[in-house]
Amino acid sequence: MKTLLLTLVVVTIVCLDLGHTRQCYVGYDVSKFVTCPEGENHCYTNVIGLRRSHVISRGCASSCSTFYRKCCATDKCND
Repeated sequence: MKTLLLTLVVVTIVCLDLGHTRQCYVGYDVSKFVTCPEGENHCYTNVIGLRRSHVISRGCASSCSTFYRKCCATDKCND
């Protein structure tokens, strides 16, 4: 009985996900992602430049800005 109770407690903690775990893609492509620091709950994608010569950046942000081309608040949404 104690084992069952302990198992239920562990499963509950894992399911509640008490820690901060927003994950966002980083860099030019979507091959790498990071777990964002506390307080940065949004993912962004930004494109700077013209069609043939541009830089794409991705990462975590504390809030959405009109500066970002795409800003979202779910895991790996900045593809």
